[in-house]
Amino acid sequence: CRYSFQTRTNSFLFRLQPDRKVGARVVILFVGTEYVPELLRHTAERMKLATKQHKKRIIWLASESWDRNNDKYMIGQNKLAAQGALVLMLASQKVPSFNEARNYFIFAINYLMSLQPGTEKFERNKWLRELWITKYKCKFDLPPDSTENRCEDARQMSENFHADDKVQFVIDAVYAIAHALQAMKSAVCPNDTIESSWISRYSEKPDLCQGIDDIDGEEFYQKYLLKVQFKDIVGRNFRFSPQGDGPASYTILTYKPNTIGEQQHLSGNGDSEGYDYVEIGHWSENNLTINEDELWWADLDQIPLSQCSLECRAGYRKQLIKDEQCCWACTKCEDYEFLVNETYCSPCDLGWWPTEDRKGCFDLSVAHLKYMRWSSLYSMVPAIFAVIGIIATVSVIVIYAMYNETPVVKASGRELSYLLLISMIMCYSMTFVLLSKPNTIVCAIKRTGIGFAFSCLYAAMLVKTNRIARIFSRAGMSAQRPLFISPISQVVMTSMLAGVQLVGSLIWLFVVPPGSRHDYPSRDQVVLTCNVPDHHFLYSLAYNGFLIIACTVYAVKTRKVPENFNETKFIGFSMYTTCVVWLSWIFFFFGSGSDFQIQTSSLCISISMSANVALVCIFSPKLWIILFEKHKNVRKQEGDLLSKR
Repeated sequence: CRYSFQTRTNSFLFRLQPDRKVGARVVILFVGTEYVPELLRHTAERMKLATKQHKKRIIWLASESWDRNNDKYMIGQNKLAAQGALVLMLASQKVPSFNEARNYFIFAINYLMSLQPGTEKFERNKWLRELWITKYKCKFDLPPDSTENRCEDARQMSENFHADDKVQFVIDAVYAIAHALQAMKSAVCPNDTIESSWISRYSEKPDLCQGIDDIDGEEFYQKYLLKVQFKDIVGRNFRFSPQGDGPASYTILTYKPNTIGEQQHLSGNGDSEGYDYVEIGHWSENNLTINEDELWWADLDQIPLSQCSLECRAGYRKQLIKDEQCCWACTKCEDYEFLVNETYCSPCDLGWWPTEDRKGCFDLSVAHLKYMRWSSLYSMVPAIFAVIGIIATVSVIVIYAMYNETPVVKASGRELSYLLLISMIMCYSMTFVLLSKPNTIVCAIKRTGIGFAFSCLYAAMLVKTNRIARIFSRAGMSAQRPLFISPISQVVMTSMLAGVQLVGSLIWLFVVPPGSRHDYPSRDQVVLTCNVPDHHFLYSLAYNGFLIIACTVYAVKTRKVPENFNETKFIGFSMYTTCVVWLSWIFFFFGSGSDFQIQTSSLCISISMSANVALVCIFSPKLWIILFEKHKNVRKQEGDLLSKR
């Protein structure tokens, strides 16, 4: 942006303040020479007012309009604002002709020193009066009684003579014109015998050929001046670029404190505060040379980074700042978004996640697919729980087999007891199915096995309580034995009741074939699960709920039967506890959010708990008698005969 210096200096400096979102601290200074001191003064004043925390040093990158010999630049506090400035100066070399070969050049020092007011040479050049007035701050033709400086009294002193460092360019310009004129004369007037005498100051203009009079300034510039080539006064090849620029060459200076060591000071006078211009580099013909050891950034610890806004980190997009065309603020993309370009974020597809550099998305199912891992604590705890249950159940089966002919085992209904124990092992085994990686076989067993294991367990309990209820309800009305109370009948009835669940599960498998799918509980998770929703699993357990309710009803009805047959009260307690376990699981399962590990682990533990409750409530009283009260595990008739004898 361009600013009118007189009206926009403060506004410009305000934009560079650290409390602004603009991060620029290097300013390219391309202004007129007369504006630089004022700009430095304004900058120094702002730096003095700023706190240490918010003080931002501006590094100036100045063009050749920066006059390092102008005392106004570094007056007062201007030095504070100019520290570390980088100044480009037109690269010039000292012209040896002015010091070593004065007699061979028209602008020799002796001639220049002889230009004094009142001499013929002085009065003949009308520009010298203006030069004297400006340089010596004097006036010509003052009355004798005037107290002002008289230009006639001003004299040049040869010992204080200092050739301007831009003299080389003036000489190059004169030589370029001379070579162009010579080329034009040779091309237009090749037969003209006029020699160099015609350029004498005292000679009249000689007659030239008609061709030269016909050439205008544009043609002279295009055909002759732009095409000149020669070695200049310092031995450098001189030529113009197609755009009319001379050879570009710059010396790079920095304004810094004087330091101990070898430094090439291009300024003849260091200032009183110990600062000076020091050469640090050179640029010529597109080649840059910098002596980094000579760079000095004042109170900065490193090379200053000057950007309107810093580049955004990965995962941030650029949001342009109002009224700051080249500046932006970095706005964070959502975690699931990637950068389409510097200013726009786009969400990844479901099951995909941004790469580390946020330039694209990758498939989560390839590297981050989640399912129950055996090494996880959520798998180890239910698995250990199930193993303990299986060991306990197998132990009960072994004990029952050892005491298979004892009254307690016979009275409990051996066939249904073994069926109950096998059903419990099936329930415990479902834990390992649920913890396995989902596939077609695992999902098929999960959908059929859990419901079938429970139906076998609760169907056996229902048949057992139903048998006792029918026996004692019939006993008061008739001595005839009730139907279907034999062991075979009970096994058949249990199988039929469990078969209903099995048939329903098989139909479900046929209607909805088993398989696995990817579930997306959150944008950054892909879970491998079976291809049926969780609530469908509850539907499959509805039939088992019916069996539990029916079993509970019969347990209540048979609660007053004789003690030897009072197995139903333990079955009833088992049913009450089972209802509490499953109601608690339902609330816990659907209240755990989307954590599939907690849901699966809680389901495994609930299934094992149901089997544990049945194992403890139904079989622990009988095991106590078998193992610790063996005197009760005998027929009462035998005991009565022994007492009579």
